[in-house]
Amino acid sequence: MPIKLIAADMDGTLLDSAKQLPEGLFPLIRTLRARGVRFAPASGRQYYTLYEQFGAIAEELLYISENGAMVCDGSEIISFEAMPVEEVCRAVETVRVLPGVYTIVSTRDGGVYENEDDPAFLRNMKMYCARHKGVPDLLEFVRHEPVCKVALFCEGRAEQVLLPAFASFAGTSQVALSGADWVDLMRPGMSKGKAVSALCERLGITPDECMAFGDYLNDLELLQAVGEPYAMANAHDALKKAAKHICPSNDEDGVCRTIRAVFGIDKP
Repeated sequence: MPIKLIAADMDGTLLDSAKQLPEGLFPLIRTLRARGVRFAPASGRQYYTLYEQFGAIAEELLYISENGAMVCDGSEIISFEAMPVEEVCRAVETVRVLPGVYTIVSTRDGGVYENEDDPAFLRNMKMYCARHKGVPDLLEFVRHEPVCKVALFCEGRAEQVLLPAFASFAGTSQVALSGADWVDLMRPGMSKGKAVSALCERLGITPDECMAFGDYLNDLELLQAVGEPYAMANAHDALKKAAKHICPSNDEDGVCRTIRAVFGIDKP
């Protein structure tokens, strides 16, 4: 069955280790679109960051952002899945008693964090959030503003520190390890995979007509939601075991090389 939708994670998948998009990606996406194939970056990153990254072709893409909690078609917001207010408040209160842990919450208009001066947090936060602002009291802010994701940061220690600290949230939130530094909290059932299902419904296609690429555990549902799932050569071992295919690493232009091979598209 021909592929009609391609979804690709960003960090560790589409982006190389220098956080750069692969050369020739934009012409490739336009060639795919001419063949009736839509392309969707699928990321824990903020929608506005993704839109900015894709510059000249931004309006041509579908976006799975915030690990699936916010889905867009160009500049149109298709879905925004807000978390219960009390759950967001509990997360903010938990962070306040954990040394070296910081958080940024995702709203329709961008990311919001409590005024901080930690350089590692600020550097990473700005990398993933093109739109962001600090507030003096995050707890007071989230009581009145819908939030679709709570992103928790602990430099290099997300799996060791954040997952145990937020284990009690597993029954009331979707808890996703998004990288070495980040754990994300969302509404139960939220995932990149659920977002792909929503895009399939919008496009009138089936999961068998979808291809996806990922490298980390927050990509598991994404790969499970499509007919042709690819784990990167640099992927987490658990993701490799769940994937149908293994493709070259992010530093070997694995996504674009695989797409060209599958669709028979020559590299310019």
